[in-house]
Amino acid sequence: MATKRERDKEQQEQEQQDITAASAPEAPAAADKPVQLMYIGPSIRKNGISLRTNQVFLGGHPAYLKPLYTDYPHIRALFVPVVTLQESLKQIRKTGTALNHAALSMKGV
Repeated sequence: MATKRERDKEQQEQEQQDITAASAPEAPAAADKPVQLMYIGPSIRKNGISLRTNQVFLGGHPAYLKPLYTDYPHIRALFVPVVTLQESLKQIRKTGTALNHAALSMKGV
């Protein structure tokens, strides 16, 4: 026998699924836009390559930064989608998260 709380919870979940299903047709339009990534790690200058904090890139990870990817394997985690920037900045400050670990590994570069 379901309690009132369980029924209310099921109803909220159903409403959430209905809302998600209603917004699904908008997803293909968003896929047409190029991915915007922002670098939130420390600024780096190495071998003629310059990478600044809060630098934005259109279309994903730039190919000219491949030497940095090999020298600093955790640097890829510090490129975050612009739409999730606020959440990423919270996670970079929270000890133990992947973004925090990546930022600490880049310290002193």
